Amino acid sequence: MGSAKIQGQLWGAEADTWSQIQEPQHSPLFVAMLEAAGVGAGTRLLDVGCGGGYSSGLASERGARVTGIDASEGMIDYARKAVTGAEFLVGDMEHLPFEDDSFDIVFCGNSVQYAGDLLAALGEIRRVCKPDGCVVAGLFGPPESVTFTAVFKAIAAVVPPPPAGAKPGGPFALSAPGVLAGKFDEAGLSVISSGEADCPFGYADFEQFWAGACRAGGPVQHFMTVVGEEKLRSSVDAARKPFTAEDGSIAFGPNMFVYITATP
Repeated sequence: MGSAKIQGQLWGAEADTWSQIQEPQHSPLFVAMLEAAGVGAGTRLLDVGCGGGYSSGLASERGARVTGIDASEGMIDYARKAVTGAEFLVGDMEHLPFEDDSFDIVFCGNSVQYAGDLLAALGEIRRVCKPDGCVVAGLFGPPESVTFTAVFKAIAAVVPPPPAGAKPGGPFALSAPGVLAGKFDEAGLSVISSGEADCPFGYADFEQFWAGACRAGGPVQHFMTVVGEEKLRSSVDAARKPFTAEDGSIAFGPNMFVYITATP
């Protein structure tokens, strides 16, 4: 099952919370990607790593015929309730259960970085996209353009470092200029355009921030099993204070995301 089993468990633990609080904050990225790919009425779109279905809903509103797939059963359950007129199924981006050339657009909003085997996932994405179709993928830009990096640094400060020789990972593993495009090229996808979108993150108070932006995320779910929730919570509590207003609300911005479009 590739990366699906472990990612499904991690992201399913707090699926409703993530879907309600954090996923909608990526709206500027999703909208920019949909526009770049030319999604409109009648577009047959596959949403890979669809999460709770927020991006699928935006595509449906444009008239697209949407199929969403995600490793997390909890996320898919939420998407089925939140989005009408779309089809959702649990599955692995490294083994997509669709025929060749099935979709006009394959949309990967903040998801390909979680593939256990990225080239295998991109190969599957290319396979199911029509020859005259479009693949669009987005993720965090370089850390220096992402204010939320402060939170990632706070988490990294209290978790053990990766073992020697481990494959590079983390939220910015594919973010440096040219890295994601290079992986697309290796997988036989021809990059035709690129862009960026700012996604400011905002929270009413620390509890909403901790629940939605931290605890509900798959990586933090994993790290809680390693160092415990309180250690992580204390570290990010300190990190968010410079971004906290007098009324307790928290705002991180700018958070630049990058995306590329490609043809099979």
